[in-house]
Amino acid sequence: MTLEGAPVLREVTLTLSAGDRWAVVGANGSGKSTLLRLLRGDQWLDPFLPGRRLFHGPDGEPSTSPIGVRERMALVGPEAQDAYARADLDLPVEAVIRSGLDGERYPVLPASPGRSALVERAAGALGVTALLRRRFLSLSRGEARRVLVARALAPGPEVLLLDEVCDGLDPAGRDGLLDRLAAVAAAGLTVVTATHREEEIFPGVTRLVRLEGGRVTDDRRLDGRARSVDAPDGRLAAGRGPAGRPLQFDLRNVTVLVDGRPVLDRVSWSVRAGEAWGLTGPNGAGKSTLLRLLAGEEQPARGAIDRLDLGPRADSGQVRLRVGQVSPELQARHRFDASGEAVVLSGFLGTVGLAAPPTAPQREAASALLDRLGLAGLRARRFLSCSYGEQRLLLVARALVAGPEALLLDEPFAGLSPEARRALRDTLHGLRGQGTTLVLVSHHEDELAGVVERRARLAAGRLTLAD
Repeated sequence: MTLEGAPVLREVTLTLSAGDRWAVVGANGSGKSTLLRLLRGDQWLDPFLPGRRLFHGPDGEPSTSPIGVRERMALVGPEAQDAYARADLDLPVEAVIRSGLDGERYPVLPASPGRSALVERAAGALGVTALLRRRFLSLSRGEARRVLVARALAPGPEVLLLDEVCDGLDPAGRDGLLDRLAAVAAAGLTVVTATHREEEIFPGVTRLVRLEGGRVTDDRRLDGRARSVDAPDGRLAAGRGPAGRPLQFDLRNVTVLVDGRPVLDRVSWSVRAGEAWGLTGPNGAGKSTLLRLLAGEEQPARGAIDRLDLGPRADSGQVRLRVGQVSPELQARHRFDASGEAVVLSGFLGTVGLAAPPTAPQREAASALLDRLGLAGLRARRFLSCSYGEQRLLLVARALVAGPEALLLDEPFAGLSPEARRALRDTLHGLRGQGTTLVLVSHHEDELAGVVERRARLAAGRLTLAD
């Protein structure tokens, strides 16, 4: 099948049966997300190409139409989470889970004793009962992901399709989710999970499918866990950029409130020019809020912060001209379908979308960066047609294009294949060597090793520094 005239899946022959437990692996752009959408019926086949897709409904009769079958499948992925942010749907968590009963982002029917019981059961199965009264957009990335899995399970689907479901989860949260997924799969639920990481293949997976360039290159039975999902090594040249002028973020006893609740509590911290910090902590600890504070998108309720040399009143409009950012929230805000080149060019002004026509030197710089990062093939692609990992790489290029003094990176490796993660680590290591300041949030030690030199940890809004 093709998207925008480009082949995405080629000569794929697979049969998904009741009770199957698959893991689908492959590099960014290999077709994993498209395969999941195809299985559910969200993606139609190209009518001008050979091949067919058959669904088997309750009566056992095969049909090419997903009608009557699609409703018995649930899909959870990064795009589902981004959809709430794009629509500014800041619903209570209870309403988000209840909306799964209606197959809509917003609940169609009010709560009733029966529907509330289904919500409570799904929330309990995913361990999110304590979050039911919280607002969805106030949750951490990992908390929101667990809520969306509960939303998918609420109507009792027969098939659960998971696209990078563990992105944004801390190790404890990831292991807990995988154990819960293993339990629901063992009870008879058919599960297909697409992932880049071996440790995110839940116990009990019995089949490994590898995609490369849209083709199935490996299809084998497993006993429990896959041994290795890493693709062959592939590296990109380290990025270049001017070291920039000295940079300093200075936080003095800062408290940040969200919905009246202290998310950061009396935090004092200094980041100096050229330092590379790794920021860790459990889901909901305040890591993303801290990066937004550094970027000027949050302001202290108490305490003070100096950003760069702009003083304590600096806002995001001033900071974004000198700082590169990557985050899941930024990716969610890119809701318009611009070209990959246009997304990268927007990094010169730090805007979402091109606020002004780019200059010839800016176009040359963006083109050279895309070539250097191995992303030339995405230059003319529409952003919304790219895979989630490809979108993340374009946002990395956007953050680098103007030669920023500092990079604020919130889970930049999320959705990236092993070779893309290795290449990004090389790029960040090179930038650090050239004097660019880095603040990197991650739940994975392998993403921090060799990139950061200093560590800080957030827990319940309080910051502690590692020696």
